[in-house]
Amino acid sequence: MLESPFELVRRLPTAVRLLLFGTLVNKIGTFIVPYLSLVLNREFHLGAAKSGALVSAYGVGSLVSILAGGAITDSLGRRAALLVSLGGSGCLAISMALAPSVRAFVVLLVLFGFLAELYRPASSAIISDLLPSRDRATGYAALRVVVNLGFALGMAVGGAVVDWSWRVLFVADGATTILFGAMVFFLIHETKPPEEAGQMARGAEEMPFWRDAVYAQALLTSLAFSFVVFSFITVLPLTVTMWAGYPAAIYGAVVGLNGLLIAIFEVSMVAWLQRFRRLRVAALGVALTGLGFGLFGLVPHWAWFSLAIGVWTFGEMMALPQQMAFLADWAPPRARGRYLGFYAATWSVGFAINPILLLPLHAWAGERLFWGLMFLVLAPAAFMPWHLDRVADRPELLRGRSD
Repeated sequence: MLESPFELVRRLPTAVRLLLFGTLVNKIGTFIVPYLSLVLNREFHLGAAKSGALVSAYGVGSLVSILAGGAITDSLGRRAALLVSLGGSGCLAISMALAPSVRAFVVLLVLFGFLAELYRPASSAIISDLLPSRDRATGYAALRVVVNLGFALGMAVGGAVVDWSWRVLFVADGATTILFGAMVFFLIHETKPPEEAGQMARGAEEMPFWRDAVYAQALLTSLAFSFVVFSFITVLPLTVTMWAGYPAAIYGAVVGLNGLLIAIFEVSMVAWLQRFRRLRVAALGVALTGLGFGLFGLVPHWAWFSLAIGVWTFGEMMALPQQMAFLADWAPPRARGRYLGFYAATWSVGFAINPILLLPLHAWAGERLFWGLMFLVLAPAAFMPWHLDRVADRPELLRGRSD
C-alpha cells in the first residue's frame, strides 16, 4: 500500500524540507523564462530572429551556469552556490524590470542566464548529503514534485500578470528568488562533507569524472531520455492540433496530466519501489517512457493521448529519481556537485538539440513513423541502467554510499 506523500516528506530532515519549500516558492515565481519570448517580441519589438537568438543565448548561459554550479558546489560549498545563484539572479531579475533601454535589458538577461541555474547541482547535492542512500530516491522524487507543481502554478499566475505588466512579472520573479535565498542564508547550514569523508571508500579507485565509464553510460541514458521527452514541447503540440485537429487548449489539458500525476503519485510510488533493485526499476521506466511516446502516433484522439501521457509519466517517475539516487551513491562525495551538475546539463543539451533534429524529422516522417522512432531511441537506452545494475550498483563500488 502506498504511503501518504505528506507523511514521507514529513520524515525528511528539516533542512531538506526547507529546501523543498524554498524551491516551491521559487518555482511558483518562475515567470521570466516561460514568457521571455513574449516580452522580447511584444514589449521590445525585437522580431522573431533577434528574440530567438536571445532566448538561445539564455539557454547557452544556463548550460554554463549548471556546469559552473557543480564546480562551485564542490569547491566553495552547497550554501555558497545557492546564495550566489539566488541572490544574484534575483537582483538581476528586478534590474531587468527597471531597465531603461533594450540594450541594458539584453546585457542583464545574458548575465541572468549565467547565474539562474547555478543552484541546481547544489540543491541535488544537499539531498544526497543529508539523506542515507535508501532515502535518496524519495528525496529526489519530492524535489521533482515541488518543481513540477511550482512551475504549473507559476505558469497560471504569470499568464494572468504578463498582460497587466511585464515589469511586475519580472519583479515578482526576482522577489521570490531572493526570498528563497534569504531562507538559505538564515535557515540552511552548509552540508558539504568534510574532506576526509571524500576520500576513497570500499576500495574503489578514484578517477577524473570525465574518464568514468559508468558515469558516461548514465549520462548517455539521461541525454537520450531528455532528447525524446522534450518532444512534448516541440512536436506534440503539432500532433494534437494539426494531426488530431484539436484546439491548443486540449493540448494544454492533456499535457497537464503529466504534472498532476507526478504531484499525486511520485513520492509515494518511489518510496514503495525501494524494495526493488533501483536501476532495474529505472530501466523499466525508460522503456515505459519510450512506449508512451510511441503511442502518440497511433490514434488521433484526446483519450488516447491521455493514455500515452499516463504511460510516459509513470515511466518517468520510475526512471529519474532512481537514476539520480544511483549517481549520488556512485559519485565521490567531494565531486558530487560536478557529477550531478553534468547530469543536469544533459537535459539542457537534450532541450537544445531536440527541435533542431526532431522538428525536421517529424515533418519528413509523419506522425506514426516519427513517434515509433521515439520508442526505438529509448528502447536501447533502457539497457544501459540494466547493465549498470549488474556491473556498478554494488555496495563495495559506491563511493558516495551512505547507510
